[in-house]
Amino acid sequence: MRPTIVLLGPPEDHKRIVTRLRQAGIHDEGLILDRLDRGECGFGVDTSGDVLDEFSEGEVDGIRHRIGEFQAILLEYSGVSCIRDLLGELLQGVSGLLDTNFGELIEYEEVLERFRRDPLWDWRSAAAGCSGRPVGTRPVIST
Repeated sequence: MRPTIVLLGPPEDHKRIVTRLRQAGIHDEGLILDRLDRGECGFGVDTSGDVLDEFSEGEVDGIRHRIGEFQAILLEYSGVSCIRDLLGELLQGVSGLLDTNFGELIEYEEVLERFRRDPLWDWRSAAAGCSGRPVGTRPVIST
């Protein structure tokens, strides 16, 4: 099983990210998750928004309060170095929140800034000291 993140963005930015995902590597449609292959890195991708069924009503309301109406993309990844490179391309010039599934909702610009300040930043290593949603409350989907 591999870890996941969720990208939460306004509809127009969501469309941009979906387009960028389809252009980011070799994209194959799957039954549960689509597959994105980029060199040595492979990702599971779900742009349906079904992951929002796993969010509580309070979480959805809190996100809506921060960014307005939004849509979700679930990304399954094998390693932070792979997802870091992909996010660097996907999040440029768009707004939204990254749900790390480790208790943090981070604005896209802050994600990019953290990567600039610390190219090896790994939100998973900070999870032990953060509060919020318990680790593992979202499904980890295997492709």
